[in-house]
Formats: sequence, C-alpha cells, structure tokens
Amino acid sequence: MGGLVCRAFLQGVDEIGQQLGQKDARRCVDKFFSYATPHNGIDLRIVRNVPGWATFGDVNSFNRERMAKYLGLKQSDDVSIVNDFPADRIFNLVGTDSRDYLVLGGLSAWAAGETSDGLVRIENATTHGFNAKGEDVPSPRAFVHRSHSGPYGIVNSEEGYQNMSRFFFGSVRVDGILDVDDITLPPAVQKEFDNKKTVHASYQFEIVVSIRGCRWQMHRRAALEHSAIFRTYDKLFPGKPGTARPPDRAQSPHLFSVFLDPSKSTKTTGSVSFAFDVRVLAPDYEVDGILFLKHHYEGGFIYRKLILVEAWPRADSPTDWKVKYSLQDGALTEPDQTAQTRALEGGLGIAFDIPIEQNTQPGLKATLRIEVRRWT
Repeated sequence: MGGLVCRAFLQGVDEIGQQLGQKDARRCVDKFFSYATPHNGIDLRIVRNVPGWATFGDVNSFNRERMAKYLGLKQSDDVSIVNDFPADRIFNLVGTDSRDYLVLGGLSAWAAGETSDGLVRIENATTHGFNAKGEDVPSPRAFVHRSHSGPYGIVNSEEGYQNMSRFFFGSVRVDGILDVDDITLPPAVQKEFDNKKTVHASYQFEIVVSIRGCRWQMHRRAALEHSAIFRTYDKLFPGKPGTARPPDRAQSPHLFSVFLDPSKSTKTTGSVSFAFDVRVLAPDYEVDGILFLKHHYEGGFIYRKLILVEAWPRADSPTDWKVKYSLQDGALTEPDQTAQTRALEGGLGIAFDIPIEQNTQPGLKATLRIEVRRWT
C-alpha cells in the first residue's frame, strides 16, 4: 500500500481535481523505490480484479476504477501508468514466491495464483510511462524469489536492500537486452516442418544477475519460479510461414536492469563487475495443434552460459570506458575478452555486444546487447 500512497502523492488528484501533493514537495522527490506494490491493482482467481463493492478492510482501494480516480488517470484498464514523474526514476521490486505467503492460512496465495508473491501478481507489480517523444518507457525492475511479507518476505530481504541502496546511491545503470537473430528446430520437428505441417514453438528465457562482493542475487527470473520471460516464435519473428521473417526487436527480451556503485568496489581500481547466468529453455513444440513430446526433456536448455563483465569507468567521460567480459565454460576466471564499445545516442553512456551462439539443433544465434549509462 505504501507504494500506491507514494504514487498518489506524485501523480494523484482529489475528488475536485486538485493534485494531492504540493508542487514544492513533489519537486523534492528524485527517485522512488517500490516493494511488491500492486501498481495495476490486485487480481484474484474467481472475481479477477478486486470489485469496487468489496469495502471490507478497504480492499477496494485495489480496484482499478477506484485506483484510476486517486491516481489521476483517465483510463481504468491499466493503472500502472505513471504521469507527472519519469517512469525510469521508479524502481519496482517484484516478488515471485507465492508459497511462503501464509496470510489467511494460505488462502490469499491460492487466490492470487502461482505467478505472484502471494498477494500481488507479477504482471501487476510494475510501472511504465511515456517520455517527451511519446515512447512507452518501462520502469527498471528486479525479480526476487520472496513472498509479499512475513519473516522471509520481500520487505525484509537483503536483495531488496541491495537493490534499493544501489538505485538511490549508485552511479552506473546497466541494461541487458537479448536480440535474437535465429532459433533452429530439433531435427525431428524440422522434418515435420519440411513436410508442410504447422509448427508452433514457445520459449522461456531465464536470467540470474549477481554483483561482485555481494552474496545475494540482485535479480532472478526462472521458469520454476513462474517468472521466466516468455516468447513465442511468432512473436520474435512475425510473418507468414514460408516468407522472410526478420526479427521484431520490440520483442527482444529485456533481461535485466542493474545499478552499480563503484564506491563499493572490492578492487582498488574502482571497477564494477557483475555476472549473469543466461538460459534459454528447450521449448514446447506443437505440430498441427498436437504437443510434440519426442526428444524433449523437461528442464533442458537450448543455451546456458555464465557471463562475467568488468568495467572501468572514467569520472570525466561517460563514454570512455574499458570493458572486458568472458563466457564461462569451466572453472571461473577473470574476464579476458575486450569489448568493442560504442557511444549511446546523446553521448550519455556506452553499449557493447556479446555474441550468443549455439550451433547444434535446436540452436540459437543472438546478440546480448549491454547498455551502460551514468546514473545520478
């Protein structure tokens, strides 16, 4: 509820249309961190969105029509939209462990479903907004395997503290986006496709991010925790079968946003270093509408690799960075490959590419695009 109170202060209006927070007070807010907040309301198994007539315990505060009123929004179908405050200055911490939320004897967790923290569904726990160009900007977020509250809940978590302290006081933001160029089919499925049968494939992308010197994982999305990133082949490569189908970069999985604080560096050089475990799970295949189960193992991977990155920023230049990385096949080592960096648009940071390739069938060809920006 605290996250919605903060949003109401920043963007909300009262019953006569006046803003709830005073302008001078709102201008004092530079960043906003939310823990397990139902930014797009609360949905349950049977009644879906909490109905407006459910007044017990003011639970209807999470009804989207009512939320739209106190958040100053005209539409009630999506109340996760932030206005009058930059969406990229908001951090959403999202819980993914519903089983550890024991309120009402576990009834709340059952009602919210497995893809939740026991109260707030994952899909409802994030914000977004529009920039001056009218582009939809998602807020940075991290997923952690914690429940909504309790002794082992998200608010008490070390993951929450580590993300929050770096978001507020760090000076570097790093984003990872996976641009998929091609995904091949297993030979048996490819044979069915070549025989003019209709083939559909769906993929799950997993990511785990860790920072050097921090024992807690900053961000994790995994299929077994119901938080993996889901894409179908038709989403990644729209178009008609048998025609050229270039990738839709708007569907490129955004794997992570992580904030770093060089003042916490464990090296005298002040370098920042992090590791991320990238996994693409063996997908489900449908052939002529029937699930294809041959040569398929649950939990198998098309691709899995631990990637280490270390960067040496220069205080006097946002684009003159030295970056090294390595893809781990065996024992852990220091990053040893020098990245070819390029300046981001506007000169506010750098980007570099890490090639991702698995040449077997099923196989993967992609580029992990890393964008590094100064963060103040």
